Amino acid sequence: MSIAIPLESESVRCADFAAANQIDPGGTGLAPDVIVLVEVPEPWPKPAGKHPDMVDLVTASLHHHEQVRLLAAVPADAQAPRVIAFRPAAVGMHRSERLLGEDPVADLHAVLAGESATEVRHGDPQTLLVCTQGSHDVCCGEAGNSFADAVEQDHPNLEVVRVSHTGGHRFAPTAMSLPDGRMWAFLDAETVSGVLDRSLPSQQAASMCRGWWGAPTGPAQVAERAVFAEMGWELNDRARTVVVQEAEGAHRVTVTVEGGSVFEVDVAVGREVPTIACEAPGGQPVKPGREWQAQLR
Repeated sequence: MSIAIPLESESVRCADFAAANQIDPGGTGLAPDVIVLVEVPEPWPKPAGKHPDMVDLVTASLHHHEQVRLLAAVPADAQAPRVIAFRPAAVGMHRSERLLGEDPVADLHAVLAGESATEVRHGDPQTLLVCTQGSHDVCCGEAGNSFADAVEQDHPNLEVVRVSHTGGHRFAPTAMSLPDGRMWAFLDAETVSGVLDRSLPSQQAASMCRGWWGAPTGPAQVAERAVFAEMGWELNDRARTVVVQEAEGAHRVTVTVEGGSVFEVDVAVGREVPTIACEAPGGQPVKPGREWQAQLR
């Protein structure tokens, strides 16, 4: 079933368009080797890496031997900005942070090397990264900030960090929960409560999950999400591997879960789903996109 783009006389927000057409966010999550937050004051330019406090760090991250996703973050303490690295672990993550000093590049290298890293598993203090960069997209700027405000009020013990563009602004408000490393779409304060305490049924949660950071973007994340819907929240407490074999017109994905469970998932291309330009007449320019369909064997 094709999706009609807005008329030339219409100026629609990209997130409203995606929600109205029930576009599946599966397979759009980040999957770098490490995510690094650099606390720098707003406003942030587009891209945030052009911020004067970020330029040298962006260059350094590009020369690092791993894939680094560098994000700007609103400082928790404007007088003591930090650089923080989050790295996937077999279960949960490793976190390393330090104050930004006179040599920010050296500080970046220190956290990338895992200096003073701590292992964080479910049950430890949780973190929610919320995309709020209005200079990139108005949906993230407005919906993201409103969502972050509500979550901070409802969960005062949760570390809520407002960050620069994480992709998928058409799914705003969008966020990443840590230490489980899942990215989420179309969140609201009530739903995120169910994510944090695992009371939300996993099938419903999976429909809003963009992907898990331990699997590559695309079919691998869609397959892991299908296993999450089947197994439930306990999957977050299990080490797992995701291996993709390409086949004609589809992908065969094997998800092996600690404890001996092996799932075979067929992932095929679903609907063609356009991504419109936010609030632009007719949604132009329109970018092509697609959904994925997963079937457990």
